Amino acid sequence: MTVYKKDHETTLAELREKIVAFTDARNWNEGHRAKNLAMSIAIEAAELMEHFQWRDNADYTADKVEAEEKREIALECADVMIYMLSFCHRMGIDLAEAVQEKLDINEKRFPAVK
Repeated sequence: MTVYKKDHETTLAELREKIVAFTDARNWNEGHRAKNLAMSIAIEAAELMEHFQWRDNADYTADKVEAEEKREIALECADVMIYMLSFCHRMGIDLAEAVQEKLDINEKRFPAVK
């Protein structure tokens, strides 16, 4: 059985390197253009949304989702992240830096209520 590293044990850079190595080994770079990757992010996000489409919010707390469906949801999340990291690689975007910058912007736009 393969043991995978958890969030707190890996970095975005490590994931990105694995994804780049995977796509390079399969010569997928020609098809993995920015437009195609951006579209793939949206498509995979839509597949994630399908799990929630006709259910009430209360049906989707971590303790109510069956293990197999939670695994399917996790794999859709992984698809979104794989395409996102591939897109950022293709576009020369440092995702960690972009997220931190966006959080700073949002902090100013939406200050915490005291």
